[in-house]
Amino acid sequence: MHSAFTDRLPEIRARLAALPDTTWRQRSGDAGLIEDITGQPVAILGTSGDTKLPAGEFIANAPADVAWLVAEVTRLRCRDAMVTALHQQLDRSGHLLSTRQIATLIGHPGPRHHTPAVDRSAR
Repeated sequence: MHSAFTDRLPEIRARLAALPDTTWRQRSGDAGLIEDITGQPVAILGTSGDTKLPAGEFIANAPADVAWLVAEVTRLRCRDAMVTALHQQLDRSGHLLSTRQIATLIGHPGPRHHTPAVDRSAR
């Protein structure tokens, strides 16, 4: 199957892994300076005083945000693979599974069953 999709996740993981294991922040009193927790500069966006710069906020939070996104993409890809495998299993089996069985297979709590409303109009 040919796809125009290029999987960039391995290279993103590699760049993330190459970062020092530290937290970044905007320097107090100069939000244009992004530093690690030891005070070492990571990026300089210019002097801004105490005014928070959106680009600085973005850069300061990027390592943690990217780590979260990589974990989420990985989790969703695993779930997608499970659903694909389930669809293939259903196609091969030639019969239907109940919604509860499918939910159990993919690790989902399943449908919530509501008590049907009682029709009292006939009384």
